[in-house]
Amino acid sequence: MSNNPETMRDAYVAKLEQFDKDGAVQYALSLLESGEASIPVLYEQVLAPALNRIEIPRCDEDCMIWREHMMSHIVRTTIEAAHPYVQKEREKAGDANMGLLVMLVCPQEEYHEMGMRMGSDFFAMEGYQVAYIGCNTPRDTLLDAAKTLKPQIVSIGVTNYLNLAQLPFLVGALKALSPAPAVYLSGSALEHTGKQAEDFGADGILTTYASIKALSEGQKA
Repeated sequence: MSNNPETMRDAYVAKLEQFDKDGAVQYALSLLESGEASIPVLYEQVLAPALNRIEIPRCDEDCMIWREHMMSHIVRTTIEAAHPYVQKEREKAGDANMGLLVMLVCPQEEYHEMGMRMGSDFFAMEGYQVAYIGCNTPRDTLLDAAKTLKPQIVSIGVTNYLNLAQLPFLVGALKALSPAPAVYLSGSALEHTGKQAEDFGADGILTTYASIKALSEGQKA
């Protein structure tokens, strides 16, 4: 096998396009086991590009959306199967960020949560406690979770640019809590629209493992 990210991605995509769930998962785990890929490399350079390559012609969308759903399910299964390797990295973090809770959530009508799911593992690897709420979370539910869990950090993921309109209210409501969490944003909607964290009153944008690690280092400083 090769540790070239493009080669690994193409090999994974080939299995994905054949709906070969077992083959895709086994291949990804073999990369982790052999050390050819780390969790960040697997997620950011293999799985995420594989998801982005799923293309359904708009004219066929109603009839072929099942293909995207099947492939997304395979990627999700791959992520869940990688959990033991995430745990190994978490053990290396030791007491780093112990006691700091991160809540990860997507707002109402936001159904693309795979990036947020990957981000939850990145936070775990850096020693944070993680509360993963997931997609399509109504406003009141999101705020109730924050009030109850009292996270130090809330990460909100948005892929559909239409859902950016919810962010000013959500960020403001979270910032009004006592104690108020730091609020970070993620998701491709920000990149595609050129929006910045300050446009929504948020504390920053976390889109990669490197950005989460940098935040972690800042927390420990």
